[in-house]
Amino acid sequence: MKKLLFATASFLAVGHLAAQDTHYWSQQFGTRSALLGGSVVAGTNDNTVIYYNPGALGFIDTGSISINANLYQIESIKILNALGNEADFKSSQIGTVPLLVGGMLRNRNSPWKIGYGLISPVSFNFKATARLDGSYPVVETAESPGNEDLIGQQDISTKLSEIALGIGAGRKLNEYWSFGFTGFFQVRSQTYSKSSLVRAYLNDEDNTLVSTTVLQQLSYYNVRFIPKLGLAYKKARWAAGVTLTLPALNMFGKGIVAGDATASNIKSANTNERFDFVANDRQEKLKTKYKSPLSVAVGLSHTFNRSQLHFSAQYFGKVEEYNIIQAKSAAFARPADAYPEFTSDEFLRVRTAAKSVFNFAIGYEYALKPTVDLDFSFRTNQSFYDKNLQTQRGIKPDLSSWDIYHATAGTTIKKGRSQLSVGLLYSFGSDNNRAQAGNLENPSEGNFLQGTTTIVKAKYSSIGLLLGFTFNFKKF
Repeated sequence: MKKLLFATASFLAVGHLAAQDTHYWSQQFGTRSALLGGSVVAGTNDNTVIYYNPGALGFIDTGSISINANLYQIESIKILNALGNEADFKSSQIGTVPLLVGGMLRNRNSPWKIGYGLISPVSFNFKATARLDGSYPVVETAESPGNEDLIGQQDISTKLSEIALGIGAGRKLNEYWSFGFTGFFQVRSQTYSKSSLVRAYLNDEDNTLVSTTVLQQLSYYNVRFIPKLGLAYKKARWAAGVTLTLPALNMFGKGIVAGDATASNIKSANTNERFDFVANDRQEKLKTKYKSPLSVAVGLSHTFNRSQLHFSAQYFGKVEEYNIIQAKSAAFARPADAYPEFTSDEFLRVRTAAKSVFNFAIGYEYALKPTVDLDFSFRTNQSFYDKNLQTQRGIKPDLSSWDIYHATAGTTIKKGRSQLSVGLLYSFGSDNNRAQAGNLENPSEGNFLQGTTTIVKAKYSSIGLLLGFTFNFKKF
């Protein structure tokens, strides 16, 4: 006879935030696991183990219903001097994000424990505008004496989300050891647009206007499969775990890319004459691929008289540069001989990469009394942003380059078979050496009035309230 145990989650969505676009540990899942910062690779007593360590599934002897969400989380991103002095990108969001929807399915006559869960590991929204208005040396003095009046504006908008459905199975090998595996079907979707407009007036008799506009847009989805293996150990006061997550297997996906570059009265490097220029293309139904790296995680937990100490660490391997979308070669620039380096297959390809990162989490749980636990945690969340992408042509939608640090404090109140958890989450990060390709402090006609790459600073902060409810069923 089969017994179905399930979990549901309800939430109010008024924004998309919490997870960054180049981080693996932005979200933690399940109320207790989230309060402990995800330091539960050694195992926990609920179905979140299908994500943290499916090897611990064999030790679960109850099912649970969990209702939990990050409530009223406020997130702020600021990229200082993005286009030049005091021309910043600023983005602030407020909203809620669900942590887990899942449950357990078990056959009484089988030693296997089967769990399932629906999670949202990535939910990132950024929208900002920066404007620059000033006097800069743009054109040679012989043609236009003195500095030219210049106005520049850049808009960036990106919306990225991932939904993962995980199905895991595990069983005990003996009293102390258990192993298991989870397969995640992960759907990634993104829309991205970037526009850069620059206008400059020459100091000549006609007060000639020189202008350029560069637009990039993309929209795609991709489905991939990620297998995860786990092993768990429990004896007396100690627990340990290790997981191996294999590189993703690309399944299918489609995408659309579009680009437009126009210029008026721009000087040709070949003829030294001024001319008008346009480049435009849009391509649909292009195949997509997205890669997830090989990763290894380890965890250790120890139980004291009234407390527990947890530690987890995970290493994510490097992903070499590749194209999420590769546009086809097609006519792009007109006249074609004006900028021969502007080609559709290079200008419209969607480029990404990931450097290797190492994250760790420490969690501490103290039983204030039999019905009240206090939880504290700290975890790192290193960015896999690869700054080598700045030298590559194409659409590069990765935005967040800053490492993030998360601190959590909360309490769990137990009554019968139910638990109520409340916690406060604070996150912060910065990048003092962010390369910003669109800085307009040094514009020239030789680079399409787009300025030069300079080093700027980025800041990130977030604060949120975790509220969760868990109900435990009777033992299997």
